[in-house]
Amino acid sequence: MRIKNWTLPYALVYVLVWFTKQGYFTRVFRKGLSNIPKNKPVIFAANHQNSLIDPIVIATTNRYPVFFLTKSDVFKNPLIAKILFSLNMLPIYRERDGADFKEKNVAIFNRCSEILSRNGRIIIFPEGSHNTQNKLRSLKKGIARIAAQANNETQEDIWIVPVGLNYSNTRNKSADLLVSYGKAINASEIFQSKGEVKNENELFLPLMEKIEVGLRNEMLDYSHPDFYEVYEFLLNKVRRKRTSLITKFNWNKEKNNRLTRFFEENTTESEKIKAQVEEINSACDEFELRPYLFQKQSQSIGLYVLGLVLGFPFALYGFINSFIPAIIPQKLILDNIKDRQYDSSINMVLGGFLMFFFWCVQSFVVSLFTDSYLWFWYFISCVISRWFSYEYHIFYLRFRGKINYNRFVQKFPERANLLQNYYSELKLFITKL
Repeated sequence: MRIKNWTLPYALVYVLVWFTKQGYFTRVFRKGLSNIPKNKPVIFAANHQNSLIDPIVIATTNRYPVFFLTKSDVFKNPLIAKILFSLNMLPIYRERDGADFKEKNVAIFNRCSEILSRNGRIIIFPEGSHNTQNKLRSLKKGIARIAAQANNETQEDIWIVPVGLNYSNTRNKSADLLVSYGKAINASEIFQSKGEVKNENELFLPLMEKIEVGLRNEMLDYSHPDFYEVYEFLLNKVRRKRTSLITKFNWNKEKNNRLTRFFEENTTESEKIKAQVEEINSACDEFELRPYLFQKQSQSIGLYVLGLVLGFPFALYGFINSFIPAIIPQKLILDNIKDRQYDSSINMVLGGFLMFFFWCVQSFVVSLFTDSYLWFWYFISCVISRWFSYEYHIFYLRFRGKINYNRFVQKFPERANLLQNYYSELKLFITKL
């Protein structure tokens, strides 16, 4: 397998998942690309929030092929294993994979060292597993062990680049995504500064501390678990003006740090804010509302009705052309798994490939019964109408939310007024914090 050059399977999948990623997210922004050392061995150390999507977004924001370390479970089928190896994926084994898991990992670590010795790039998620929360979990030492081995087997310095993956929503389509590359860490320099050590912990600890600090700098980290919903509400659910992703991230990062200090220094006020957030969230769950609705005493729906009526024909066209590939991931896979953390990964990866496949088949059928390039314009119409039908669906959900809110206000005027006041207080608090 070539390391520097692009293999054909990797290149084809790269192009497909790049377009899928661009269509799945509303906005994608890359920050800090200049921090990635050029023509050097690089390990990307990233937080792990979104299952299969995380390595995809890192790979497709790089101009060079990268290798991935992933759970060995998916390599059990020989045919699938061959496909995954061709896509630069490498298995990592755990204790539950058998008594010989350490021996198997030795072979994988040797492979990683070989890749790095040729100035290759590897993605590692040092948290060890994925979790949708904006919180950095404890890091595993495997990344330091791989870096140390590569450092002993190559003359080049080994660099580790912290990568913060920041999703506005990890479950649903049309979210925003900021990929933030932090300042590169020279692992070789850290190892050499330690000299002779008695055990690997003495060697690894300084590097792990650097990686942890680097990751925290590039991501939102809700440090107090008891106030997680408060962080989430104030930073993501209180509506504010739309800005660029980097401006939004910097604002959230600063407010995140200030909230952490506030919770530590103001216990009574923090509990009061938490109670207000819980009451608003409770009403939203009970009546299918969104917190931003509470910024008004009532919601107008006239323009929404007009938009739904005018957009219905084109939305229906998009729905019909995309119904089968859209429903397959839900009915065959998502309805049969309990872990909702895989929703977005399956919808993006499988859904995107199925959409492309079905549109190609449908366009081919159209070409059999039409002349000229009508099949091409049909394919383009499938893409555009699919986007429109999804936006129409979101538009409808907002309309339904406004209807639910107006009914809530009419049925429970005193409670509605109280929650409107809470929302105003919370918005003022986070703005002035």
